Amino acid sequence: MVETIDFTKAQSTYEKGHVQRLKYRGVYDFEGLCRTMRQWIIDHGYEFHETSVKHKVPSPAGSELELKWESWKKVSGYIKYWIIIYFHLWDVNEVEVVKDGKKQKMIQARMQIELFGKVDLDYHNRFTSSRFAKFLQDFYHKYVIKKDLDLVATDELYYRVYKLYSVAKQFLDMEASHNAAELRW
Repeated sequence: MVETIDFTKAQSTYEKGHVQRLKYRGVYDFEGLCRTMRQWIIDHGYEFHETSVKHKVPSPAGSELELKWESWKKVSGYIKYWIIIYFHLWDVNEVEVVKDGKKQKMIQARMQIELFGKVDLDYHNRFTSSRFAKFLQDFYHKYVIKKDLDLVATDELYYRVYKLYSVAKQFLDMEASHNAAELRW
């Protein structure tokens, strides 16, 4: 889904890394998961937007739900981080569960979450006015900030996406409480 883009060409978006996929099947609190992930995004200074919601008509197996979240954070006047999250749920059915002596409404469904990040360069489009400006942008990308973007910006964003992925896994009790990449960025 996300491919590595050659950064040596004057690009306004630089995507590097892997899509983090989480697959889960069972009974869980989807609203609580969304609330936890949204709060993590907001607490880390990202602007949060739910850009797409699709709810398909229920079949005998259950309904289908698709969500797309986009969040961004300005790192500098030239660099912006994006975290994009896709939720896809199948066979969604509401169930009542007794947890800690209290009745709670949860859902039983199959779910896949995809998380990935991208670095947006020149988000003000300052270098799009002329061929000379494009040449300056190309020079700036190739020789001035290439190492910083390759070694710092994309690495930092990768680990932030991974931390959000770990938050989702911990909420669903899919992971131990310790995360090896917890102390990075």
